[in-house]
Amino acid sequence: MDIINGGRELLVLAVSKERINYLINQLSEKDLGLITDIIERLAQNNKQTNISIDDEPTTEDDLSAIRAAHKAIKQGELINLKDIEHELRN
Repeated sequence: MDIINGGRELLVLAVSKERINYLINQLSEKDLGLITDIIERLAQNNKQTNISIDDEPTTEDDLSAIRAAHKAIKQGELINLKDIEHELRN
């Protein structure tokens, strides 16, 4: 399927297991561990279809953790995803 985007033509490939295999074969050896972990987690999540909804009331500890997280966000005390990816790949 072709898509026209701002005067540029982009080729959009259908997602298939063959496409995923192709992409995996293009990766370097150092990236395979990360990709394997991601795929294993996805496969496990697909098996867990009977996970119950958390219907427990929010505790004061929960609220305190949420407030602390909001404060950390406002103060920029977060780890950048790109930094995590770099650390995992090196």
